[in-house]
Amino acid sequence: MMKLGQMLRKEPVYDAGGRSGVWDGTFHGGHVALTSGLIAGMQVATSIGWRDVAALQEGDKVLTFDEGMQPVRRITKRWTYTDQSRTPASLWPLHVPAGALGNRSAMTLLPEQPVMVESDAGEAMFGDPFTLMPALALEGYKGIEREHVRKPIEVVILHFDTEQVVFGNIGALFHCPAEEAVTIAGLMEDRYVPGYEVLSLTQARMFVDALIDEDAQDYAWMQEERRQRGREARHYAS
Repeated sequence: MMKLGQMLRKEPVYDAGGRSGVWDGTFHGGHVALTSGLIAGMQVATSIGWRDVAALQEGDKVLTFDEGMQPVRRITKRWTYTDQSRTPASLWPLHVPAGALGNRSAMTLLPEQPVMVESDAGEAMFGDPFTLMPALALEGYKGIEREHVRKPIEVVILHFDTEQVVFGNIGALFHCPAEEAVTIAGLMEDRYVPGYEVLSLTQARMFVDALIDEDAQDYAWMQEERRQRGREARHYAS
């Protein structure tokens, strides 16, 4: 019998729309809106402390999840949501309250930016407690919701020699692309090494449902623990 983890096998880096490789924009009705990348103001961990991602320069070293300090090889900066009236709600960014993803302060994420989440559900479903998924799959989880765009947003994309996951706003984790986007030719070459895996949107939404159930079970367990302690306190008091 196929295990659940095999049924929901993660795939090589794809965005929520099914495009392979690095994608920093999507085309809808003639209007281009960036849907992945880090938003200026996001604090990332570097060799000299936490810094605004927009202040980084090529060559600066950033703390990565798997490979320690790594130099940034290229930085792409662009503006998005410059024409608010033509941005459909499906492309709006997401507001993430403080603490929802381990972030110390509230932050804004683009909908297709891959986010890494640590959970017991990930371990049970995929054999790995750390799971990458498109941010938009998290809508409705721990207060994460769509945020109406009221002004243009500067987007910063950090490129490393290889794909990396970096720390943002103290405790959150975000995927960053390699210097070169994955191409069909690259896939056919022996030197190609598969990078991080990102859940498809369908898989990610199933996973978030599991996270919500896990949180509900944890809450019920904590409530029962409180009631038990209360009963014990009343017993000793009497």
